[in-house]
Amino acid sequence: MGRQRPVTLPDALREGIEVLVADAGRKRVEEAAARLSDAYREGGPGAARVARSDLGVAAYLATRAPATYAAAAEVFRQVELARAGWAPTSLLDLGAGPGIASWAALETWPGLATVTLVEAEPEMNRAGKALATSGREPLRRASWTAGDAGIAGAPADLVIASYLIGELEPEALERFVHAAWERTTDTLVLVEPGTTAGYRRVLAARDAVLNTGGSTLAPCPHDNGCPLPDGDWCHFSTRLARSKTHRTAKGVERGFEDEKFAYVVLTRSPHARSAERVLRRPDLRQGHLVLALCTPDGLEQRTISRKEGDAYRRAKKLGWGDSL
Repeated sequence: MGRQRPVTLPDALREGIEVLVADAGRKRVEEAAARLSDAYREGGPGAARVARSDLGVAAYLATRAPATYAAAAEVFRQVELARAGWAPTSLLDLGAGPGIASWAALETWPGLATVTLVEAEPEMNRAGKALATSGREPLRRASWTAGDAGIAGAPADLVIASYLIGELEPEALERFVHAAWERTTDTLVLVEPGTTAGYRRVLAARDAVLNTGGSTLAPCPHDNGCPLPDGDWCHFSTRLARSKTHRTAKGVERGFEDEKFAYVVLTRSPHARSAERVLRRPDLRQGHLVLALCTPDGLEQRTISRKEGDAYRRAKKLGWGDSL
């Protein structure tokens, strides 16, 4: 039902990661990956600090980069579906790390002419530049800025910050969001882990931008407050294929994993919004299908019977996170 094949990294990115992991020493990377995994489970600024050495960055590339790419690629797919024909020409990647989200953006919008990446950690910059040498031409000649994501970077059509705001202290989050929005000439994309904390951060960022006149493109089909009750949270899932390097670094055998993420896309441009968003994995039952939807009027559970013909066939193609 409605699910795409697992996301795979572009060959050039996968091969570049394999080279950097091999250079760092695969056994050492496996040990560093365990420490990185513990830090990410704890969340907060500690996760960023673990990936400051060349070994920590190699562990990030082996374990977290594929999931970061997959989540960003799915969010950009939703943007492309919502704004068919939109063609941004400039990209600003804030807190870019080694530029993984920029790789995903260029796969979606290969016409991007100007790419700027802002990253404070020298080893992340070094790894990102090494990977970029085999990327698309805009990435090869991209501008890398070693600086604070909240104060650096020229304005761009598309501004992205993936898995960044969770590394900020709470009092710095709103300042960062306002700075990112000021640099956004069209569309701002924020992606966070699909946890309750990640969801709350995304909501806080959304509120900050809406209060300055922006509007929501996705996932919300409205600019109202989130209708979910306390204890629930809005998040989505994408499946990514694991390479041998990925499996080895994580000490797993399964050839795929599911990355849960929360996100918001905010824009200055007038746009037609989707009428409804699928909030849960569709529930296929005997002779009918049940969809949990977010609509401009709130939450709705909709049952579509096989007897409804075309509507049922269309609904069976929908996946978690898709719009109607």
